[in-house]
Amino acid sequence: MHPFNLLRFGAAALFIAQSTLAADGEPEEVVVTSTALRESPLEVAQPTAVLAGDTLRRQIASSIGETLSKELGLSSTYFGPSASRPVIRGLGGYRVQTLQDGLASLDVASLSQDHAVSVESVVSQQIEVIKGPAALLYGSGASGGLVNVVTNRIPMSTPREPLGGAVELRGDTATNERTGAASLDGGAGLLAFHADYFKRDTDDVEIPGYAQSDALRRQLIEAGEEPDDIRGYIPNTASEAEGGALGASLVGAAARGGVSWSRYETTYGIPGEEEAFIDMKQDRFDGKAEWDLQGALTMLHLSGSYNDYTHTEFEGPGEPGTVFNQTAYETRLAADNDLGNGWRGTTGIQYVDVDFAAIGEEAFVPSSVTRQMSVFAFEERHFDAWTVELGARAEKQTIDVDPAAALPDYDETAVSLSAGAVWNFRTDNALALNVTRTQRNPQSTELYASPEAPHVAAQRFETGDPDLDKEEAVTADLSLRRMGDGIQWTVSAFYNDYSNYIYENPTGVFQPTEEGDEFQVFEYMQGGAKFHGVEAEVLFPLLTSGDRSLQLRLASDYVRGKLDNGDDLPQIPPLRFGAGLHYDQGDWHLGLDTYYYDRQDRIAANELPTDSFTLVDLDTSYRLPIGNSHALLFLRGTNLLDEDARQHASPLKDIAPLPGRALHLGARVEF
Repeated sequence: MHPFNLLRFGAAALFIAQSTLAADGEPEEVVVTSTALRESPLEVAQPTAVLAGDTLRRQIASSIGETLSKELGLSSTYFGPSASRPVIRGLGGYRVQTLQDGLASLDVASLSQDHAVSVESVVSQQIEVIKGPAALLYGSGASGGLVNVVTNRIPMSTPREPLGGAVELRGDTATNERTGAASLDGGAGLLAFHADYFKRDTDDVEIPGYAQSDALRRQLIEAGEEPDDIRGYIPNTASEAEGGALGASLVGAAARGGVSWSRYETTYGIPGEEEAFIDMKQDRFDGKAEWDLQGALTMLHLSGSYNDYTHTEFEGPGEPGTVFNQTAYETRLAADNDLGNGWRGTTGIQYVDVDFAAIGEEAFVPSSVTRQMSVFAFEERHFDAWTVELGARAEKQTIDVDPAAALPDYDETAVSLSAGAVWNFRTDNALALNVTRTQRNPQSTELYASPEAPHVAAQRFETGDPDLDKEEAVTADLSLRRMGDGIQWTVSAFYNDYSNYIYENPTGVFQPTEEGDEFQVFEYMQGGAKFHGVEAEVLFPLLTSGDRSLQLRLASDYVRGKLDNGDDLPQIPPLRFGAGLHYDQGDWHLGLDTYYYDRQDRIAANELPTDSFTLVDLDTSYRLPIGNSHALLFLRGTNLLDEDARQHASPLKDIAPLPGRALHLGARVEF
């Protein structure tokens, strides 16, 4: 059945079946649960962003990277519709951590850009982004920022109704996506429970022109080679994904806690390979508890997660290649405090244990066990119009490598410090400054990647360096914010000064594989590096009358990344700017956004430039009243100009452009 017919049929059935439905409007107060004291974005020194409510439903894509890629300061590593990781201010990989309910995803997504993140946005309640170093609370894996997907899989409050839930159907034309999701929440007395399920199928991505970029085609012709003639679609990008969760909690007056189990399965093709695909499965167990206390300690938080993960990289149907197995667990214990004289904060400990094994002739990273033991503290104090924030973290990391690899183990301690201030110099106006000194321990791939085995999915050979030092950065972030009635704006400028920045250097040397292909050799290297950039957003209310409003949004972001020797860093997103008009009247919403992505020709050696492009999107939604509640119907058109659009932050940008013109249609009903 065509996805639009499926959606139409499913929505009609839901409207008939449900008699009492609950609304899902925008939350009245946004709380960023991944900040130290769970405050609003306006109360913290570090820039944050939150997607929630109807805005989130309209923006959800088939991967967490694409869901967030149009947010200010963010891009993605687009590796097809399934594997796409967020890039924050030009940083990604091991510097941007993806969390689920405040705990690491514990998958192997950061190991390689072709590995999918095992966190599903379609079952989320909100998605939080911290821009800039978040290592203080979450470890050196968040030295460039973090994304936290918030769910209700462990309910921490009793529901208002004994039983409720939601059903959502969505699809799009560029990938022929068919997605269905459902959740159920309920409880009685002290007991609360949750269940959810989703399933998604997509076909090969449709594109407006050639799969190969103009720059790559010219390069091939100049080298005497023939470009391929694939156009209109990206071969081998179809995917399937399925998952769900069960959770239950006991919620008392002074304490609450619960557990959940979830499963995530996906199979997806790898762009650039004729038949290669990845088959991944993850089982995850989570636990969370909170105790309200009296005195200097006000609340105790205990959380933990255990993960059993495996994925197999198939060279073709029935031809298994490399197998990645990983069992990992994480535990966190934190105590909120009120020390008097206006000081309040949190202190805690965190332990992470990751047992990783790679099996197969193309296993480019040896098996290892990584352990991290950390202690952290954060305190803030209000002084009339001022808020001061101070924090520190020490993280000891050990990596025990498989003895057969004959490589040295790793044992170092990283220390991170932060200081911030927020000055509310006028009603609804604030100036925020945040300064951090962050250390990041190198990870196993950076240390031990072997040039003897090709990384087929990324089409490269990688060479690690076991003598890499800790990466250290001093970051300053200055923000000016105005919220409230009338014109609103946020302007942020940031500067990162890295010592021993770890990066993959494309050598320009090509090495043959056993199958006869030739892949370029990349070496992990270190050197001083600097990033700087700006993000700006202004909201102009053009019309406010009764339940009608029209708002103009102007926004732009820019990041520049260079090594101290003058070389440009690879995969840095280009300048982006644009405008949007958003009209709301009663239950209707209509939005038009146009964004221009500049040409990126400040590139690393052996990297190709990316041409400019313009993305035009149009979306509309309607809250259909049903009884005492509503259903949300939404329609979105993306890349309406059918542009050849390529994310410069993607390692496959020259063979895998973004989807062409597409319509996305969906319905969400709550009961």
